[in-house]
Amino acid sequence: MPSPGVKARINRFWRAVKRLEYFKNYSREEFVLNEDLIDSCERNLQVAIEALIDVGEALISNLDWRTPKSYREIGVILKENGVLTNSDLKYFVKLVKIRNILIHNYVYISPERVYEITRKYTTILTVLMKKIINFMNRAGIDP
Repeated sequence: MPSPGVKARINRFWRAVKRLEYFKNYSREEFVLNEDLIDSCERNLQVAIEALIDVGEALISNLDWRTPKSYREIGVILKENGVLTNSDLKYFVKLVKIRNILIHNYVYISPERVYEITRKYTTILTVLMKKIINFMNRAGIDP
């Protein structure tokens, strides 16, 4: 059984995704002019991606698969073990890159880009998390 930390991360993921869905209701023009929206959106993107990575890593650890050496490799290991498809892996890797930009190169990401990422990747985040949770359920791991 996973630690309460995994459940908390899953719950926080869904909270972040709910906020991201809310931000998608704004037009590009409204969004880029509202610093509070931009800041909140950046933070919730980061949290959702971090939670996805953490839950994937918890699954890997729980099933005693090989230890990932990077966040990207978490996606590779999940693909190797049938959790993710090749297409899913490409998105997982892209999300890791987005996370790295949000954390380390935040000055280089424009409000317009944050808006585009939110519109494009919120559904993908949801699909990937559902695949990990479904795999956990099939493996008898209570997320």
